[in-house]
Amino acid sequence: MLTRRNTIVQEHDVPWVIRHFRPLLDKINIDNIPEEPDYQVELLSDTRQYIQLGMEDCILTICRRNFQSKANGFYTFSHKEYEGQRLFFLNIYINNNLFVSENPVLRVERRSAVIHEFTHCIAAFLSIGKIISEISIDGLVKKLISRVKINAQVHYQSLLIQFGNTSSAVTNVLGIYPDEHFRLGYEDFEHSFSVVYKQLILDRNIFEKYFTDDLRNKFNRAIRHGNTANASVFLGEALSNLISAEAISADFINLRLREEFLGYYYLKAA
Repeated sequence: MLTRRNTIVQEHDVPWVIRHFRPLLDKINIDNIPEEPDYQVELLSDTRQYIQLGMEDCILTICRRNFQSKANGFYTFSHKEYEGQRLFFLNIYINNNLFVSENPVLRVERRSAVIHEFTHCIAAFLSIGKIISEISIDGLVKKLISRVKINAQVHYQSLLIQFGNTSSAVTNVLGIYPDEHFRLGYEDFEHSFSVVYKQLILDRNIFEKYFTDDLRNKFNRAIRHGNTANASVFLGEALSNLISAEAISADFINLRLREEFLGYYYLKAA
């Protein structure tokens, strides 16, 4: 029975996850994902940090294809053995309907779909990196496949909710799912995958590409003079560019402003 050597044990919080996995996400050109049968393939063994985390046998693939359903995307987990090495494939599929034009609404949905499925893959990578040294690989495969099937069922139920075919509560219109939607149960990660998803969509590093030093200085001066109207104008300058350049909806940006950014920048200005 194949087993894996022990790997580095680290505490994984949200900043750690963003720092380690955003570079992998950034390799995906979301507006130019290849169409099946072509795939973009990323080998985690090409990056030292993933080898150190025990994820060197993982392969991420992504493509777009025609869907029979109205789902924006889904992911699958598969594995095969090659020359005595077990390989784990995390495959992301995005609906071709999201690529019919460069309409701003479609671009927002496209980016959200990719990052949603990528967040699922992070949960799988963290599971593989943690438990593969604790149980047999065969046992891991069975458990991960069963969990991915459960997640696929959850995706279907979410679709029913979105299209009004069930009496359950309506899924958040911004596409923000709770932690348990992403969690497989084996991750070395005690924080929220919902927060990971929101940070991958928009964190301060992305926000400050548009809310520049100059705008932040103007914002700070306005706040210190009690001129919230002018402060809002400077924020607005950043938001208009952010929405178009990063394909993020105004509603999602407003959510992130309320839950994190406004408080952070106000306290720095005060």
